[in-house]
Order: sequence, then structure tokens, then C-alpha cells
Amino acid sequence: MENNKKKIGKILIAILFILILLFIYFAFLGGDKKNSFSKPEEKIEEKTEQQKYEEMKAKSEVIYTFDEELERDREWSEEDFKKMAANFAERFGSYSSHGNYGNIVESKYLMTKEMKSWADSYVVDLKNNSEYSGEFYGMTSKVFVSPEIENFNPESGQVEVLVSTQRFETKDAGGESVFNQNIKINYIKEGGEWLVDSASWQ
Repeated sequence: MENNKKKIGKILIAILFILILLFIYFAFLGGDKKNSFSKPEEKIEEKTEQQKYEEMKAKSEVIYTFDEELERDREWSEEDFKKMAANFAERFGSYSSHGNYGNIVESKYLMTKEMKSWADSYVVDLKNNSEYSGEFYGMTSKVFVSPEIENFNPESGQVEVLVSTQRFETKDAGGESVFNQNIKINYIKEGGEWLVDSASWQ
């Protein structure tokens, strides 16, 4: 009887020992399998320069919308032109090598007939004379101070606004650089709407 108890005790100890070994194997030494008790590795995705540009552009982009009839009849203030000019400057001054000159083409609805004609010619000239190197290049413009009204004469149909922007240049080869640049925007009233007649970087 005493011998049977000893044998059973030895068997139980052996089974317990085997179970401990199995636990250690599967928990810590489970070959190529990941340790189920360990903290999962965090994947850090490295963003491309193009992705960084698109994110920055999306954050800075503001779309100006209006009701044509209401805008035509109401009295315009300096603040109205400051907001319009800031929106135009950011849109007009943000582009990339993959954007197919969308900053100009998509801004045409804000331009006078004469400036639309200039925009069409300018885009054709860029397409014919610019060579794509294959590397990404992007420019994002953000207005960081309130624009200045340099000439406010709505009665005669002319308003001139100076917009100060901060421009972020991004490229695959050289990372990012930042600089300040002003743009002068002239508005005239055409067909009952205030439209951009010229925009020149200073």
C-alpha cells in the first residue's frame, strides 16, 4: 500500500514537471510563433514626402463658397476681401509635381476672363517647357497673418490686397524648407462678381 502511494506520488510529480516544461515551451520558446504574453510590436510607418505634402495641404485648404445673388447685392467690406484673398493665396500657392497644375486650373472660377486666358496660356507653357524628373516636389502656402488692404475702392470696381504667406517646400531629395513670401492680389468687379484680375508673388 505504501509502495503504491509512492508510485502515484512520483507519477503526479512527473506529470506536473512535464506540464511545467510544456508551459515554458509554448509561452517563451515557441519557435517562430510570437509570444502570446509579450507586447505586440508597434509598426511605425514612414510617410513619404508626398503624403506629408497632401496632409499639410488638406489642413490648410479652405473652400470659399457664396450665393451669387446675395453676394451681388450686398455691400462688401474690407474683411470680405481679406478672407477671399487669403483663400485664393493658399489655393493658388499650393501645388505639387503630381498635381497637374490643379492650383491654377481649379482656381479659374475665381478669376476674370483676362486672367483665365493668362492661366490657360501659362499652364500650356509649363507643360511644354517643364520636365518631370521623377522625384516628388510640393509647395504648400499658408496665410499666417491677416492680409492688408492696399487699395479699397469698391465704388470704382477695384480692390488690391497684399497677403503674407508662409511657404513649405517639400521634395524627396532634400526634405522640407520654409520661407515667407507675399502675394499681391487685384480684384475687379466683372459681371456683378468680385474676381481676381491679377496675382503676383513679391
